[in-house]
Amino acid sequence: MTTTPLQDAEGDPHHWLGTESVNSRLGSFEFKGGYPTLEAARALDELLLMNRAIEVYLQNVSGVSMFKFRKGLRDFGVRTSRQVAIWPGLMDARTLLLTANSDTVYNITFLDLKADGPTVVELPPRMLGLFDDMWMRYISDGGLAGPDRGQGGKYLLVPPGYEGEIPASGYFVCRSPTYGVWMLMRAVDPDPSAAAERSRQMRIYPLGNATDAESTTFLEASGKYVDTIHADDYTFFDELDALVQEEPADAIDPLRRFYLASIGIIKGQPFSPDADRRALLAEAARVAAATTRMVAFARPDPEAPVYPDRRWQWAFVGGSYLFDSQGYENIDRRAAFAYSATGNTPAMASQAVGLGSQYMWTPRDAGGDFLQGDRCYRMRIPANPPVKDFWSVTVYDALSRSMIQTSQKFPAVSTYTKPEANDDGSVDIYFGPEAPAGKQANWIQTLPGRGWFPILRFYGPLQPFFDKSWRAGDIELEPRHK
Repeated sequence: MTTTPLQDAEGDPHHWLGTESVNSRLGSFEFKGGYPTLEAARALDELLLMNRAIEVYLQNVSGVSMFKFRKGLRDFGVRTSRQVAIWPGLMDARTLLLTANSDTVYNITFLDLKADGPTVVELPPRMLGLFDDMWMRYISDGGLAGPDRGQGGKYLLVPPGYEGEIPASGYFVCRSPTYGVWMLMRAVDPDPSAAAERSRQMRIYPLGNATDAESTTFLEASGKYVDTIHADDYTFFDELDALVQEEPADAIDPLRRFYLASIGIIKGQPFSPDADRRALLAEAARVAAATTRMVAFARPDPEAPVYPDRRWQWAFVGGSYLFDSQGYENIDRRAAFAYSATGNTPAMASQAVGLGSQYMWTPRDAGGDFLQGDRCYRMRIPANPPVKDFWSVTVYDALSRSMIQTSQKFPAVSTYTKPEANDDGSVDIYFGPEAPAGKQANWIQTLPGRGWFPILRFYGPLQPFFDKSWRAGDIELEPRHK
């Protein structure tokens, strides 16, 4: 940016005697006598609003993702805390859900602490899951990584501002900063039927109303269309406003509230932008989504690589579920994560040997090019993967960030699918539009014209995973495609 002040007769540049032109890649803005012209003021005000709207998107994409997730479940039929969506036949690509997997039986619902007050969730043994608030912030783990340590138990979710009596014992007490609470639980069992049967032992009811426990119902979602993915257009801001209006004002910090207010979203006030403002916000949503995709897929981050010589990246960059490993909350990292994934827990970021799960992913092949659906690739899982439970590789569409929709029901290879092993115990996994001859069990189908990325999951990761004495191979382009 440059400024060009006029000089007086003595040549003193500190006397501003006429017009000033502020030139930038975003345009030129004229000032007269130190004041912006009417055109410059309008242009700069519009630019500031655009910038603020983009920042609002980055700061709140996690919240809108949760809001749309709940709406998608409601559209499917899950409308109360005591209704749970369950995928007894495992989740497939018919469910649009950010980087879900087909390895375990999912059980998902949203608690409504405003309507129900303190709410009890009784977990059976051998569950693995979490509770997050409506901005996808961690409240508690449940099951194997939670305080019940997989033995089962009663979790008491307490709403914000609650001042009533809390039982002194018998519950794992979890206080939420929002009335809405997202619950995701998975039953850990190689047999989906057994996992589903155990899942249905879960009970949800208001505190002091244990007689309501039997009213917990499970809606089967396997093979059914469920859309939980948020929009990247103007409706993003409408949904964000709806979330702000239903949650306590202090659910988010004052700085975020300022950014929201600067584009017209204020708790307790109507959000009714005129046609020009709506058009600007629609444009901002598209630019913000593009920016977030850039941050997620293309911007180098020195803390992202899992290994210095390979393309795999951490899901939680910096090893912090708070995204604060640099001494501050990294909004870009949080936004990139929330744009492509759902669920925030330290169990996926901390080095808990034998507990929880660890994820790594990559959008690139070994040569550094983005993964493309019309090409064929191979990846090697070395012998003895360091897991107590199991490992899996699942492929996602780069646009929907959900499981890729192909002729395969489940776009995944895992311990449970029993892929063919090499003589040394390693496993080769193939990616491409067609399976290599004789490699059907080790192949995941991709779509020409669509980018894709895999997530490699480790359930119950063991020490060789953390000390990196065991390393996953890169995704190699097959010779005929080089």
